[in-house]
Amino acid sequence: MYTMLVKNKMKIALIIFAALSLVSCRQIVDGMIPKRIMPEVVQQASKPGNWYAYIPECSPGFCLRTDTDLEWKDPRLQLGYWQGLHPHAPHRVLMEARGDVLIIRRNYVWDGCTVGDTYLRDLLPTLRHDALYHALKEGAQFSRRQVDLAFLRDQRQSQVGMAWFNYLCVRLFGGLYNRPHEQKTMLVRPIKNEKTP
Repeated sequence: MYTMLVKNKMKIALIIFAALSLVSCRQIVDGMIPKRIMPEVVQQASKPGNWYAYIPECSPGFCLRTDTDLEWKDPRLQLGYWQGLHPHAPHRVLMEARGDVLIIRRNYVWDGCTVGDTYLRDLLPTLRHDALYHALKEGAQFSRRQVDLAFLRDQRQSQVGMAWFNYLCVRLFGGLYNRPHEQKTMLVRPIKNEKTP
């Protein structure tokens, strides 16, 4: 039963994504596949000392926020050396890259899964993927391919059942969500090549 359900969802998703590629309009996907933050994510957010917060007034858009600094070290990622700063004064640091280390600072906001449902297992993979796409969109110099491969590894580590399918979708259609816009949402500035303290 579960296998048939997964196959049907995959067929529907492929049809939707095929239509999207023909018209290049992400709003179609956003409208056809409702975006939801699952109750378990909201419940966990309310626990004291949790690493993220749920911001219901921003739902269904950017509705998750880091409540602590988070750091990933991944030797397969070469991100360069830069800081991503808030575009308005006082230009607080949103994230920084130091070679194979990514640090996402407290109060960074992201939206979980771009389409579909966001479960607890999706939080860390989507956070890193969204943050790196954000940096790419604003001019950071690394490849989208290595970001998508990191997303696949993160999903597998979090035991996301459709990790390969999700990876295929971001490879095929991630560029639609990563085009530069007129309004700057982050300033990317180079920093010295130094070890993370």
